[in-house]
Amino acid sequence: MKNFILLSLFTYIIAFSAQAQKFRIEESSGFMNDKARPCISIVFEPSSKEAKDAWKDYLKKKYDLKLKSDKGDDLKLEAGIFPAVSSKTMDFTTKFETNKDDGTTKMNVFISYGYDIFLNKTDNPSEHSALLAIMKDFSLEFLREYYNKSLADLNSQLSKIEKNRDKTIGDNENLAKDIENNKQTIINLTKENEEKAKLTETNKATIETLKTDVVKKQEEIQKMNEIINGIK
Repeated sequence: MKNFILLSLFTYIIAFSAQAQKFRIEESSGFMNDKARPCISIVFEPSSKEAKDAWKDYLKKKYDLKLKSDKGDDLKLEAGIFPAVSSKTMDFTTKFETNKDDGTTKMNVFISYGYDIFLNKTDNPSEHSALLAIMKDFSLEFLREYYNKSLADLNSQLSKIEKNRDKTIGDNENLAKDIENNKQTIINLTKENEEKAKLTETNKATIETLKTDVVKKQEEIQKMNEIINGIK
């Protein structure tokens, strides 16, 4: 019964999805020294650099296991022991691949106990199960942190957008008030102009009358001057 449970654990693929994101842990194979070798793989969204840094930090923090950077994005422990998996001396290698089509990262973890002797679920069921559990725990911790950071960034962006929205709404309300005030000003000015236009017409008539009066007075003054000048 115990073996049946273990085999069931080894053969199942752990898949999680949250809207557009998926990650899975599965029995797989990857290339080591140009040859396909058995490994356990994780496929997820974060970049290979983010995954590499997180995996290195996780193993150091949780298991005091120090991995060294190999060529490219590889991480490696050579001729060491990883007690949480096995008491045997091993080469523990992690390789990262980027899928150019969808941008996902594939993280392949290999354990070699010697030349051409690689950890697999058939020959090393307990070690395989232990490594699978560690990788699952890492995936959950890593992705929670990764998406919480993304969520924090989104909330920050949302806050800025909401602030901009509220400011724009306020600006628009002020503009609407200005328009109404301007409309009323236009109405008032139009009424004032109409009154001034009427007064202008009235003044035109008055001006004509005053012009006539000026001429008459000028004539009267001229006559008066003539009278004065005629007194000798």
